[in-house]
Amino acid sequence: MNIIHSHDITLLGGNADHSIALRPLTDAHLPYLYKWNADPEVLYWADSDDVKSYPPEAVHQIYGRPAEETLYFIIEADGELIGDCSLQRMNLPEVKAIYPADADVRRIDMMIGEKAWWGRGVGTLLVGMLVDFAFGVEKVDVLHCLCDDYNIRSRRVWEKCGFALVNAVRVPQSTKGEYEYHWRLTRAEYEAAHASGERA
Repeated sequence: MNIIHSHDITLLGGNADHSIALRPLTDAHLPYLYKWNADPEVLYWADSDDVKSYPPEAVHQIYGRPAEETLYFIIEADGELIGDCSLQRMNLPEVKAIYPADADVRRIDMMIGEKAWWGRGVGTLLVGMLVDFAFGVEKVDVLHCLCDDYNIRSRRVWEKCGFALVNAVRVPQSTKGEYEYHWRLTRAEYEAAHASGERA
């Protein structure tokens, strides 16, 4: 029985510097997930909770959601597996309550597990690919994403990809930041930016 409920979607993109492929995450990638989720430095940036490591059982629970709820991808940069990302149906009640009940609201999450790739622009590229897929193929109504105030790199990714900061929720933590930032991009905003020749 598979732990990860995979799919058959592959997204290809990149720029002059890097070739990016987002391929279906499968059980074959579990050794990478175990490694990245056991690295305190990686989790410091990737997880808002004050956690140092996740055991395999927790990794199975995190990545074991049905594909109907979450599409998980392995991130391949220039042929190297460097992290994972996902497009997930919004699962936070306090966020879902903001929007009409029939709105298709989703979130994007990402983790660059190979630290040599930090700060090289891959996050912006892969989020742009997921945004295009979400609005262009999945016909999502709203992308509502979150990151903490201390994660400057993540904040810049959302800004570069056209998201607007719509809320800052105070969430005190022992060793991290104080605010959880909420970023939003609607399908109307995305389509307007593309119609005007701007990249959302």
